[in-house]
Amino acid sequence: MAEQTKRPRRTSVEIKSFLEIFKQSGSNTKEFCKTHGINRAAFYGWKRRYALKVPLKKSSFLLLEQLPVPSTSEPALFAEVKGIKIYQSVEASYLKELLA
Repeated sequence: MAEQTKRPRRTSVEIKSFLEIFKQSGSNTKEFCKTHGINRAAFYGWKRRYALKVPLKKSSFLLLEQLPVPSTSEPALFAEVKGIKIYQSVEASYLKELLA
C-alpha cells in the first residue's frame, strides 16, 4: 500500500493569500492547484469559505431624496422618484404600484 504524505494545514492568512494570488493569476483552477500543490476540492472549499461574498440581488427599495421644505404657501414636496413628485408621506406599496 502506498504511503500517504500528510498535507500541510493552512492558516486563514495563507488561504486568503492563495485566493488573492489565484484571482490575480488569471489561470484556471486546475492549473493553479497543480502549480501550487493544492488539492482542488480543498481549494474550492477555501473559495466558498473565504472568498468575497457575491453582492446580493438588487433590492426592491428605491432611493428617495428628501428635498428641503420651501418657505412658501405651496404644498411641500416630500420626495421625487423618477420624475414623479410626491407631496406627502406614502406607503412603499403605493410607490411600487406607481412605478410598476
